[in-house]
Amino acid sequence: MSAYFCHIHSIWQRMHEHPLWLCFGVSTCNSQEPWRYYIAVSSSEESEGLEEYTIQAATWAIFPGTGTNQSIQELEKRIITEWLPTSGYEYADTPDIEVYLNPDPQKARYEVWIPLTKKTE
Repeated sequence: MSAYFCHIHSIWQRMHEHPLWLCFGVSTCNSQEPWRYYIAVSSSEESEGLEEYTIQAATWAIFPGTGTNQSIQELEKRIITEWLPTSGYEYADTPDIEVYLNPDPQKARYEVWIPLTKKTE
């Protein structure tokens, strides 16, 4: 088993030890830093070996969804290709967020948070 997989597995185990933690996926696709995907929780606890990442305040469009882990990718694609072009907004230069309300891979409940700025004419 690769060290990378073991690290991810240990993170998921720690999240299951704290059932009140919400699980997040944070994708840092902006101009300030290279793309990274964080598996995250909101917590004030310090933890050795983990990074702290602060998300700046923004205006968000929030899209709820249910289904499998594949369905969240389909929802994100539809948001970017169908909703965003006609919304009057554009993608802000801030990370986007996946909120996993129920992270069960076959019966997931989630929200996709897209950072926005008003389009300028």
